[in-house]
Amino acid sequence: MTVKIQFPEFPHAPSELPVYAALPPAWKPDQVAQLAERFDLKGDVADAGLWWVCRNDRQMLEVYQASHSLRIERLDVDGEGRGKSQGPQEPPDRERALAMAERVMRMIGEDYAKPQVHSVTELEVRRAVRGQKEEERQVVGLQVNYRYALDGMPLVGPGAKAQVTVGGDGEMMQAYRFARAVERIQSRATVPAEEVLRRFAATDMFAQLDAKSKVSITSLELGLLSIPPTEVQSVLVPVYVIKGRISTRMLPQYDFVRYVAATEMGDADIKRRRWQQARPALLAA
Repeated sequence: MTVKIQFPEFPHAPSELPVYAALPPAWKPDQVAQLAERFDLKGDVADAGLWWVCRNDRQMLEVYQASHSLRIERLDVDGEGRGKSQGPQEPPDRERALAMAERVMRMIGEDYAKPQVHSVTELEVRRAVRGQKEEERQVVGLQVNYRYALDGMPLVGPGAKAQVTVGGDGEMMQAYRFARAVERIQSRATVPAEEVLRRFAATDMFAQLDAKSKVSITSLELGLLSIPPTEVQSVLVPVYVIKGRISTRMLPQYDFVRYVAATEMGDADIKRRRWQQARPALLAA
């Protein structure tokens, strides 16, 4: 007997979903240098393979060659929130962190989708204290996290998010923006949720589970899949984001997130348009 999967109520889905082509980046050293100057960073721009890199003794900028993504980091602050000439500082308050994050996002510029504040989280460190058994927890910064959406559909996956970390001095510690420039090229028929879940249930993920195991799907939503910023991507694939939980005798609780294609991408169309990563490895089915 095979495992039974508990499915939620199927969400309403439109009959068609938008398809966006990801535009190839055309980074050049002078463009990277101009971007660095927005952060008062001046230095030589080096080709480091996956990135263009510009740095000095205070900051480092990495621009991803495969996408419109970047990361900037202060080098005069360590991972525990300490400057070179000072000890740990208290984190800023939430409003101050949000204001600095918005300023940094404006400096980065060129948002290809609408960024929305998703959450504000604490950057914490734990230190061993002499004479104490338990480690001491200290919050050294606040992380303002952003997510993106296009035409009301969230961008999902590792290649569509941004974060600004603000330290105790109220200044940026580090920031990244993972994004791609896109253009809407067509709409495609939506695969019904029932069919998507049938395909997902037939994957190898559940092949070794017995009847005593439990699988429940906790949420099902639509999104546009963006792969890691170091990889070339030609099209943002509409997907169902499936979240769920598996319980077995050996593993009481395992939470998972999987992506299943929400439209059909035909081989002929993929070949004609020369799409790369039209069926990325992140797709479960």
